[in-house]
Amino acid sequence: MANAIEVFTNCYHRFGLIAALEGITRLGINRIEISVDTFPGILDFPKSMDQLDSWDPGQVDRLKGLLSRYGLTAESGFIFVENTDKELFALDKLKFDAAAQLGLKVVDLSVTWNKPLEEAYKIFPSVLEYCSQYDFQLALELHPPLYDNAEVFWRVANDFPGFPLKANFDTANVYYYNQDPDGPAELEQVIPRLVHMHLKDSLCLYHDFTFPALGEGKVPFDKMFEVLRKNNYQGPASLEVEGEDAEQQSFEGKHRVMERSIAFLRAQKFLV
Repeated sequence: MANAIEVFTNCYHRFGLIAALEGITRLGINRIEISVDTFPGILDFPKSMDQLDSWDPGQVDRLKGLLSRYGLTAESGFIFVENTDKELFALDKLKFDAAAQLGLKVVDLSVTWNKPLEEAYKIFPSVLEYCSQYDFQLALELHPPLYDNAEVFWRVANDFPGFPLKANFDTANVYYYNQDPDGPAELEQVIPRLVHMHLKDSLCLYHDFTFPALGEGKVPFDKMFEVLRKNNYQGPASLEVEGEDAEQQSFEGKHRVMERSIAFLRAQKFLV
């Protein structure tokens, strides 16, 4: 099974968007997952309600033009919603508008990351109601409190049966947020709603922030890829390498880690 792979711009986040686009282009990949957030001088979302009137949707076209110049296509994106005040949700709405304007097909979503579920539920219904006007699929990122694991994902999905919630499975986060999980089994349980993946390696330890090049950690990619093959998964998969080790502190070091990750995916016949 070979899949068309995306690269998440957040892999290069410390170096800025332009560096990310240049790095991804050097990898020979032309599909990206983009963080729908402020990129200074390119896409500047208002940070407060008094700045709302200054928002220019034309900035999204500027971003589209930039991606086009690099020969890159964005069909997936990532949005954080941290605010629980419904009045302030007007600021977050702009990001979903931008996702639609970019033509994204999948939006990975994290709401009130790591806070109690009742906090997320203060704003989550408003998010679903607003996104119902758009064609993109909304996929919960494997982040607490909406998707710590498959059990939590299905609880949330069942709490909102009127909205077709999807799943974004993260091959490393399943170990980061859970103690001794069966990662491949967790993937199997969300297959009916799986529309996107984050491919990331780790030491498979609870709350351990070690994310090396793919194939250099302990994530059982062979078993996870077998789950995908068995279920004929044809959706997008995004390479996400967010380690902070010494090698990844410089752009060239990060890029070497990315190159080794791409080589691993090719060796596993997971990359076209």
